[in-house]
Amino acid sequence: MQKYTLNVKTRIPSNKGALKQLRKAGEIPGNIYSKGNAKSISVSTIAFRNVNKEIGGGAGLIELKDENGDLALTHVKGVQVNPISRVIEHIDFHEVARGETFDSKIPVVLTGVNDCLGVKNDGGMLDHKTLELEIRCRPSKLPENITVDVSGLNVGDAIHVDDLGAIEDVEFLNTGIQVIVSCQPPTVAAATDEAGSTEASEETAEGDASSEASESAEGKDGEDSAES
Repeated sequence: MQKYTLNVKTRIPSNKGALKQLRKAGEIPGNIYSKGNAKSISVSTIAFRNVNKEIGGGAGLIELKDENGDLALTHVKGVQVNPISRVIEHIDFHEVARGETFDSKIPVVLTGVNDCLGVKNDGGMLDHKTLELEIRCRPSKLPENITVDVSGLNVGDAIHVDDLGAIEDVEFLNTGIQVIVSCQPPTVAAATDEAGSTEASEETAEGDASSEASESAEGKDGEDSAES
């Protein structure tokens, strides 16, 4: 389990104008949810970004400490990002209890990509369908990520949730038949053949059109000679 620390400030729930001013001051509004309760807080934008960099795209628990020294072990449940400015506008933290299970989403990391048999030998393409997996575990058992080795995949092969090795005290919540990654057949050759076929058809059509035009012209000349 990776654990990180953030200082937060307790805030009073407010309107949009006050939240906008809070963001201008370099703070991100958020909430801590725990067993039916919610606490409004704010966290430094810079501090949260630094923790995100430390986590590096993996999963981790964040211990929040407020101005009174009260601690809450949490994981990030949701982050609202402005679609235009890409500024983080709100964060939802969910408190977890030590020794009790909780649900979380864990990123899937592919290994052996450069050694994938289907890619190396047959020009296949890897299709990474499931980027995150839902799991249930205790805080102390939270994995940083789920690694999936794709080196042995041939074209047409796929790895499903059921194919993953068991992780001690970690339960996968996704359906067993869900595809995580597959090796698809090459598409470049097919696209090239199709383009060549299209060009050949166009050339044939142009040739037929020229022949028809020539025959039409000869027929017209013949009629003109007969009339003379």
